[in-house]
Amino acid sequence: MEVIPSYSCLKHPLNNPVLTLGNFDGVHLGHQEILSRIRERSREIKGTSLVYTFHPHPFEVLTQEKQFLNITTLEEKLKLIEKEKIDILICEPFTLEFSQISAEAFVKEILCERIGVKEIFVGEDYTFGSKRQGNIHYLMKMGKALNFRVKIIDSIVVDNIIVKSSKIRELIQLGEVSVANRLLGRNYSLTGKVIKGKGRGVDLGFPTANIKPAKALHPGVGVYAVWVNLENQRLPGAMNVGYNPTFRDRELSLEVHILDFNKSIYGKELKISFVSRIRKEKAFSSPEELIVQMQKDVSEVRKILRINNK
Repeated sequence: MEVIPSYSCLKHPLNNPVLTLGNFDGVHLGHQEILSRIRERSREIKGTSLVYTFHPHPFEVLTQEKQFLNITTLEEKLKLIEKEKIDILICEPFTLEFSQISAEAFVKEILCERIGVKEIFVGEDYTFGSKRQGNIHYLMKMGKALNFRVKIIDSIVVDNIIVKSSKIRELIQLGEVSVANRLLGRNYSLTGKVIKGKGRGVDLGFPTANIKPAKALHPGVGVYAVWVNLENQRLPGAMNVGYNPTFRDRELSLEVHILDFNKSIYGKELKISFVSRIRKEKAFSSPEELIVQMQKDVSEVRKILRINNK
């Protein structure tokens, strides 16, 4: 997949581009359906499949939100879109100046004149242009006037839930990762480096790796069954997200106990894939009581991940 940093880098219109555009945060099942459709259609007309996306997220720029809760980092998003075998991706820098472009100018000057769009595939709730002036009805009207085709893709519904990035964010924050995973079509994951923790896990018999994640969105407090990717090894783990109320900590921590593993991995990068929440976080009356619960947690993780005891 060729990544182009802005529409302004195009020297000439593309070959029969079949386009979709949007933020694609999470690259969930709904996004995957649209990507599949443009890929197949571009092959039918011997054209180019093209994704036009933006970075940072428009909400972050327009509201000056310093930590918008993206489901995927830019790097993750690009990798996931590339897996869908898309030909070209334009990653437009989203600025306040860019946000002022009218819907009409966006369609005429960027989509038609610079890109040379032939067909556009979008979801039924898509909006664009300054102050969201443009919607699917406006896009279809412009398509008739400027000779490009518009195809509206119906929303995907899973377990009676409409698949949307906002809903997935909500589920992750609630700790409902197993439901969020079904909407994503994969396990939600966090990547981060192992940092120095308080060292309590070793004393308790359950050494943990404290993670500093690369993005702000993390599951709600609780204990989770996870897969840990470490240097291309896939390892089972029990992860705690929370404040360690037994020890009255005040700062949120994300720490994972990797099952049947006892090596120093400070400074290493881990990818944590959340499978299911085992329980909510709670305070215990003593470290001994916590140890008993941790033994139960590990046993439950083995069941969920289908890992044999060692």
